[in-house]
Amino acid sequence: MKAALYTRVSKDEQFREGYSISSQKEHCINFTKSQGWEIYDIYVEEGVSAKTLNRPAILRLIADAKAQKFEVVVFYKLDRLVRSVRDLDDLLKLFDDNNIAIRSVTEPFDTTTAIGRFLITLVAAIAQWERETISERVVVNMTKKALLGERNGGKPPFGYDYKNGELTINKEEANFVTDIFRLYNNGKGLRTIALYLQQFGLKKDARTLANMLENPVYIGKVRWGNNSKLEVIVSEDMKHPAIIDEETFKLAQRNRQQRTVAGKKATSPFHFSGVLRCARCGSALSGYTKKARGSKHYICIAKKNHGTCDLPMFTESTLTTEFFNSLSADNPERFIQYSQEKLKAHSIKQPDTSHINWLKKELTAIKTRKKTWLRSLGNQVISQEEYLEMTQEDTKNEALLSEELNIIVEENVPLDDDLILARLTNLSGMWLSASDFEKKSFINDLFETITIDVPADYKRAPGNTPSILINHFKLK
Repeated sequence: MKAALYTRVSKDEQFREGYSISSQKEHCINFTKSQGWEIYDIYVEEGVSAKTLNRPAILRLIADAKAQKFEVVVFYKLDRLVRSVRDLDDLLKLFDDNNIAIRSVTEPFDTTTAIGRFLITLVAAIAQWERETISERVVVNMTKKALLGERNGGKPPFGYDYKNGELTINKEEANFVTDIFRLYNNGKGLRTIALYLQQFGLKKDARTLANMLENPVYIGKVRWGNNSKLEVIVSEDMKHPAIIDEETFKLAQRNRQQRTVAGKKATSPFHFSGVLRCARCGSALSGYTKKARGSKHYICIAKKNHGTCDLPMFTESTLTTEFFNSLSADNPERFIQYSQEKLKAHSIKQPDTSHINWLKKELTAIKTRKKTWLRSLGNQVISQEEYLEMTQEDTKNEALLSEELNIIVEENVPLDDDLILARLTNLSGMWLSASDFEKKSFINDLFETITIDVPADYKRAPGNTPSILINHFKLK
């Protein structure tokens, strides 16, 4: 009879409970020999938790079981094999289907009887409870450390080194962190920044850069729980030197929020992309750069992709000139009259400020209560169960109140005449010094569509750049 021997330790069990791999191997080998069985293979899992079956050695054992390469699985103790009742049930079905028995060196299991199956399931349930209890204890201890402004270990963030238990600035990396925030706040996109860093041998993808831009570690604070279902903790106590000042960091957060809502069209280098429409076919216009001259152009996507439109391609500089001609600073009222949808005809619903204030007050009260309970948890004044019970109802109410507040805000953000005219009066001066991101922000904040045409008498010829016509536009 061929036996498959399985051994496993997690990262700390060998020291905490003496479950060394060598000790398990020795016991399993001696047990197998005492039964007169032949050892087919030994499956070793070192430094791996048993919370799931997604483990290299157990997956290899499962594959060999399906191929019926052995008749019995031997392990030192059941919690070495599984720590989940569901996983145990899956393994028992698999072994039964392939006529494979299981034997524990230290536990008397007989899976051929109903009482035997019940007992082994009960032991697995206890193992699962133990694992979850340990996990809860770890969470409580890590929460307490975070509340005290201490890091919970892990690799130091880019820009820092970890020395003598403290974060210290890595000057070379910190220079790049400063560059990342500067470039982003000046309107550069994440992919553009990633390409910039590649010139210096640094490989940072867009997701990594986004996480860096949102991480308060760079202003000297500690954040914990960001990638978990727990409430995020940001320590207000300065525990390590900052690389970025708070104003720069806050600006990056505002830009992150705005670009997340606006998407790609807010970070494109083409100032009018996303709002331009073709007067001839109604399609959107796409930005295009002629590499030879580095000039920016716009082309109808129906023409670009299918050749079904005859609108000539035109330069962004031509469009910008016509744009300012239509928005004369000397007579900004012309802009309002020029719009197809008169802004003055729009009814502006006044929000209920008393209700908004009440919502904000309730949200503040909930956050204060949750923070107090979180500190009580960290100081071990209350248990994990008590903390969850106290915050469960507040968490639900917080989500409902936040959603209601967001809806009210979204419904009551129309632009009025005075605000639009103030923007137009300062537009020409602002445009010369504004970044690409600021120009795009203005266009996308104010316009829903701008419909463009080219004069019918235009004839394509070398050096003959078409003028353009703004047929009409629609305000947001």
